Amino acid sequence: MNSSVNRPNIFVVGTMKGGTTALHHILTSHPEILSGTQKEIHYFSLYYDKGEDWYHAHFADLPPGKNYVDASPTYLDTANTPLIPRLIDAYSPTGRIIFISRNPIERAISHFHHLRKVNKVPVLQDMDCDTFFTRDLASMLHGSGPIARNFMFTINFSLFHAKVNLYKRIFGDRLLVLDNSQLRSRPQESVRRVFEHVGVEPIWDDSFSVIRHSHKTELAHISPEVFRRLSRILRPDYEMFCKGNGIEFVWPEPDA
Repeated sequence: MNSSVNRPNIFVVGTMKGGTTALHHILTSHPEILSGTQKEIHYFSLYYDKGEDWYHAHFADLPPGKNYVDASPTYLDTANTPLIPRLIDAYSPTGRIIFISRNPIERAISHFHHLRKVNKVPVLQDMDCDTFFTRDLASMLHGSGPIARNFMFTINFSLFHAKVNLYKRIFGDRLLVLDNSQLRSRPQESVRRVFEHVGVEPIWDDSFSVIRHSHKTELAHISPEVFRRLSRILRPDYEMFCKGNGIEFVWPEPDA
């Protein structure tokens, strides 16, 4: 192993639209933690065939002897088997992993808006949240066609329990599990836990407590009927996830 190579040792593994950007900002505000050329590199999930030299090039121009962070939500969102966590563990046997979740209905709604506004998926341009999420689940499960495929992405990426358990079995106490609500309600305590987990002296900046999204805003985009429908699909998994990771389970009301 070439010791002169800057090797990532902090991995924010998800979830998409869950708060990884805020968490990346917090981490890289520390003088001992540096980001690569971009926040999301997706090496272990999308570009593993490019090899380690390609991966390390993202960190090559940084000062040596620091901690380097890779925040790629696809590391959990696509981890339906132990393969991705095992690849990360083999690459960085002492690396630290952080997962941040978010209420799964909020996350799914935000994902839908991302598909429309950022990815500009053509079939979604004239569709609103209610229309999208009232699709018949049975007809969507096959994931065939752009609507079904994106529908299943938004649902599957909001199911955390089994995928987080894959990481827990491999990383043990090297995995820190947070919920976005903890950054909202107890920012200083949560930030301290993050820095202590990755082994640096905790710092604080007022920008760490800026909340970049609101559950009230997201839930206003769906009707109470669609909220209840998504609750039936997503709430049981989120409840198990919270119970298994010491997170207070709170379920919003659609008009809250």
